[in-house]
Amino acid sequence: LSSNQLAVDDFMTTAEPTAKTETKAKTEAMKIPAFLDCSLTAKANTVLYDNLTLKDVSGKLIVKDQAVTLQNVKTNIFGGSIGVNGMVSTKAKTPTFNMNLGLNQVNIADSFTQLDMLKKIAPIAGIINGKLNSTIKLSGNLDANEMTPDLKTLSGDLLGQLLSTTVNSKNSTLLNALGSNVKFLDVNKLNLNDLKAAISFKDGKVTVKPFDLKYQDIKVTVGGTHGFDQLMNYNLKMDVPAKYLGTDVNNLIAKLTPANAAKLENIPVNAILGGSFTTPKITTDIKAATTTLVNNLVKQQKTQLIGKGKNELENLINKNKKPGDTTKTKVPTTKEEVKTAVKDEVKKQTETKAKDLLNGLFNKKKKETTTP
Repeated sequence: LSSNQLAVDDFMTTAEPTAKTETKAKTEAMKIPAFLDCSLTAKANTVLYDNLTLKDVSGKLIVKDQAVTLQNVKTNIFGGSIGVNGMVSTKAKTPTFNMNLGLNQVNIADSFTQLDMLKKIAPIAGIINGKLNSTIKLSGNLDANEMTPDLKTLSGDLLGQLLSTTVNSKNSTLLNALGSNVKFLDVNKLNLNDLKAAISFKDGKVTVKPFDLKYQDIKVTVGGTHGFDQLMNYNLKMDVPAKYLGTDVNNLIAKLTPANAAKLENIPVNAILGGSFTTPKITTDIKAATTTLVNNLVKQQKTQLIGKGKNELENLINKNKKPGDTTKTKVPTTKEEVKTAVKDEVKKQTETKAKDLLNGLFNKKKKETTTP
């Protein structure tokens, strides 16, 4: 078969059905004739199929045993190309299909908004601008009359890599809600370039294997599930530098020594995405994480001050040692020990000064009484 333009609708029945044939159509599923055994090598510049325009279509179709096998079917669409291998069978009471798709450099927004099946698998992809390379394996039942996939029976997996992508969050209720709940995250600046994701789907439920993405110096791990009904349960695990957690935290960090400030570890922050993609419900543990960090910083500051006090006290003790005293100075290690040591040292120095004062006074009197 060779054609410049092929409109699939031209091969569909256009005559008005009679009452008898209409009743029959409702009770009998569409079938591939059992007697047909043939192969067809096809090439067309343009194929009009439903609401899609396919360019440079080529491939082989084998019809046998009430099934159609597609071999090396290729077409240019969505700014890239798609390769198809698979089979459609009408032998059983319910038609079935099994397909392997290879998407190369296709426009993400176009493909995931115009194909209902892909929209259900990854609804958020519609707000991503860029290209996609992907392999998709899927199988399931077909609607007996329309010969379209029954999404409730769809199962398979998708491996994808995003290329040269940007995020258009204005059209996403979910991303806007996420940005409102996580103030330090500007969703428009998410870096999705070369991001690889693995998705599996079965019984109307999609599972996204956890993957990492970078936002400035924050590591974000995303994973979870959603249904074809758009209800979702996703978890965002963020490894957040302390400097992003507010003014109070930064003021406390400024009071630490540079060495102690450099030792601060990133703080784990979690965000739970529930509800649906259109009416999301987002909860985070930012408040609890910030409170824990502030308490730790206060403790570090106290330890730092105690350490400073210990050093000053040790210097004071060593300064007031008598010449030749080689006794090793015991350095206090706790707040209470520092207090006790300071008290003891003050008492010791007071007694020493008093003793020196009395000795000086008595020596002076003794000197005066012995003078002729």
